[in-house]
Amino acid sequence: MSSNYQLVMTSGPNPGQIFVLDGTEFSIGRDINNDFVINDTEMSRKHAKIYIYGQGFVIEDLGSTNGTFVNGQRLVGIHQLVSGDSIAFGENVNCTFEEPVLDPDATRVSAQPPSYSPPVSQPPSYGTPAPTPSTAVPPLETFISAPPAQQYVSAPGQPSYSGEVPAAYPVGEKPKKKSKVFLIILILFLLFICGCIVFWIVVDSMNLYCDLFPGLMNAIFGSGSCP
Repeated sequence: MSSNYQLVMTSGPNPGQIFVLDGTEFSIGRDINNDFVINDTEMSRKHAKIYIYGQGFVIEDLGSTNGTFVNGQRLVGIHQLVSGDSIAFGENVNCTFEEPVLDPDATRVSAQPPSYSPPVSQPPSYGTPAPTPSTAVPPLETFISAPPAQQYVSAPGQPSYSGEVPAAYPVGEKPKKKSKVFLIILILFLLFICGCIVFWIVVDSMNLYCDLFPGLMNAIFGSGSCP
């Protein structure tokens, strides 16, 4: 996939620095072995990575200490990037993901914007004018088409996150507490009935009526029924 995208640092150690996404996968962090090295105290050694997924680029946090944020939301899982997204690495480093005009002379990492070359004037034509080629750029949606995400609502007490793994449950699904309470009551009732049956079987088999209920036996069967 030929990439036209780039990251432009808006705040951090080198504002204006451009990271050209001219490959398929890029690691970002403080370590010099990363593809994009950003020397800042808020950056982890291996902070995040950007790579091609489907028809576009996604970003993923690599377990960094200070986190990666897309449009103000902390990243969990992967996030599909679109032109104009604001990406923050910790609190000090901010970048913008954008689609610039192609410049074949652009370097992979540059602190200066691409140079501009004025168009060369063409001599007038006296024949039938040739049709002007269309320069319209197809909308971004034709290049990046992410599948519709399932709608989630945040669970009580959970923070809001951006990504593929939300701490929430789908709309319409509610915890089934009533059924659990009813099941517990039913089990306790059955245990009580079973206990009563076992108790009376033991009393009857050992003939313990007079030992346990002498007053009740005399009242029912007459005085003298139990010594």
